[in-house]
Amino acid sequence: MNRWVFVILSALLIALVGIAAIRDSQDRDYLAIQQRYQSDHNDTGFNIQVQQIFPAFADAKRGDTFRVERCISCHVPDIGTIGPELAAQRLAQDFMKYQPNAQAVAAQNHYTLVHPAYIANGISVPSATKGFAPAMDYTQYGITGTGFAPYSVTGATTNAKQGYAVTPTTVLPGPLPAAVDPKALNPTQTNPSLQKVGIDQVGCIVCHNGSRLSLNQTDAHQNLIANPEYDFTSGAQLYYKYCVTCHGVQGEGGKGPPLSNQDRLGYFNEDYYYRCIEYGFTDFEHIGSIMPNWGSTATDFTYDPTRDKQRPGSRILSENQIQILIQFIRHWENYNTLP
Repeated sequence: MNRWVFVILSALLIALVGIAAIRDSQDRDYLAIQQRYQSDHNDTGFNIQVQQIFPAFADAKRGDTFRVERCISCHVPDIGTIGPELAAQRLAQDFMKYQPNAQAVAAQNHYTLVHPAYIANGISVPSATKGFAPAMDYTQYGITGTGFAPYSVTGATTNAKQGYAVTPTTVLPGPLPAAVDPKALNPTQTNPSLQKVGIDQVGCIVCHNGSRLSLNQTDAHQNLIANPEYDFTSGAQLYYKYCVTCHGVQGEGGKGPPLSNQDRLGYFNEDYYYRCIEYGFTDFEHIGSIMPNWGSTATDFTYDPTRDKQRPGSRILSENQIQILIQFIRHWENYNTLP
């Protein structure tokens, strides 16, 4: 009897290993991207079987778990050989080459088509090969910076009655987490203009905040913030115009639930937040609540005066505005705690 149990369990184990191997080989859509990259940029003789998916910068892990995924695993697999400057240049070039509607996407998301090679204390840093290389200025975009135009928020008495005070002026911290502060990552460098962290160290997710978990192309691009600067400034304008009264100046909550709570925010993807804003209380997840439908009305909604506190309104935010607003809210998802 025991022998047959062992044989059956062994067969099941072999079958599971086989299924896992098949799925692993089928889900590696990124290999085709790498092969195309190798064909276009075969100047270093890199091996596409070697994946660079393990970031090595401060605060990259929570215990034994990596907090970020490196998009360069697909897009610039030889970054360890060519360095961050050329890798950043190729990212922009390849986008224009491979994206069928690149011009329209670039215009919609305000792309500069010049990718910063570094996160540094300045808009550019000295380069050994190019004179100067473009950089994302940490002092402007960082967690302690004030580079974005401060947003003045004046609190009404109705806000204070909900249990929180609205400060007269709120300065937004910017989209970059403290973990990528060049001063912290390169303490031996005393010249502020030379303090820099390359995208080979930090990857892409620290700015773009994608799904981080999957290697097939569709899942890897889920939750991707296309242009952090544009989404942050435009999203902030929308948030402080439409959302602050209920959700608080820093997303701390009030009449509405908190949006800056990582233990809540990290559980949900863009689709959930889109439904929240688009359909509001007319969708099943928020039915009967005070959340307005900023977009359209859910198709299966029926008004019930005994349950609903308001009637559905007409569209206020466009679908694109809702997406930008979602990306702004995502900037509060800073991974200081795990979902």
